[in-house]
Amino acid sequence: MEQEIITPKAPPTPTSHSMGIFHSFLSAAGVVLLSVTKLGAAFAAIIWALSQLMGLPDFVMYGLMVLGLFPVIWSTIWIAGRAWHVEQLLENGRDVDRPVFQAFYYWKKR
Repeated sequence: MEQEIITPKAPPTPTSHSMGIFHSFLSAAGVVLLSVTKLGAAFAAIIWALSQLMGLPDFVMYGLMVLGLFPVIWSTIWIAGRAWHVEQLLENGRDVDRPVFQAFYYWKKR
């Protein structure tokens, strides 16, 4: 069974979207808040569970949680830049590009 992919004859103009800097910010901020809370909760749950299974003292668990902040902060910085970059691409009517996995790549002026 084949399905036909329907594409528009011409891409819509950027002004036809209900986008702007405020809506782009809200969308990017929502993605960042969702990602930081989910990643932070996942790291905390994994570290807590492993420390309980191994019988580690509480100060070691807290130390591991502090170390677990670094990947969460790195990914939050990257996700914030990527989300803003994607919103700007969509606002200009362009397609989404391939992601570059460097922390401050999207924060550099180009």
